[in-house]
Amino acid sequence: MVFRDGASLNLIFDADDTLWDSNIHFLEAFEQFVEAATRLHRRLDRAQVKSLFREIELELIQTHGYGRGPYLIALERAAERIASADTHAELRARAREIGARLLERRCELLPGVEETLRELSRRHVLMLFTKGARDEQIEKLERSGLAPLFSRVETPREKDVDAYRRLIAQARLATERTFMIGNSPRSDINPALRAGLRAVYIPHPHTWELEHEELIPAEGRFVELGDFRDLLDMF
Repeated sequence: MVFRDGASLNLIFDADDTLWDSNIHFLEAFEQFVEAATRLHRRLDRAQVKSLFREIELELIQTHGYGRGPYLIALERAAERIASADTHAELRARAREIGARLLERRCELLPGVEETLRELSRRHVLMLFTKGARDEQIEKLERSGLAPLFSRVETPREKDVDAYRRLIAQARLATERTFMIGNSPRSDINPALRAGLRAVYIPHPHTWELEHEELIPAEGRFVELGDFRDLLDMF
């Protein structure tokens, strides 16, 4: 699938694990927490800690949304539920330490992203459509130096079909000339296709497991690429 008819297209990008690394930081924080929790409570194993943490994490997504802030709260709540009286202070302190280190981590641009976006911006309209706390995502975008390339930045609470339909209406997008580009089948690809857009799937090895989903059939409106830089050949 190649679109090089000379006319401008609308290219909508996800951010985390599409433009810059992100989930690897959460995975590393979680493994550090598991090590601390199972060391202090030898009757617990990794699967039990993960199950408890996932329950808390999903509860917080409903009330606090996505991002590092809710993840820090999840770490502390998990520590409170796991800790016994004699280890409560130590595990909570370790959870706070892990959370503070997570906040300090910078999200680095993935290979080829900067030069690819700069080239694409010369002939197409670029937009950012990504989940997460808006201030957190704007900060990462500003730090990347790529903010001027995007004509629109949206941070919906969820990237479901309704969110895509609102974006289409508000930005007055021609669906046949608009592509959603991202690494998540659940949030980037399937809902965009259901809303009538075209989609480009660029898998990432550390995509959050809750973003995994079987891709829906969409012949002629979907393509999978192995590298972000392949977008230059396509567009």
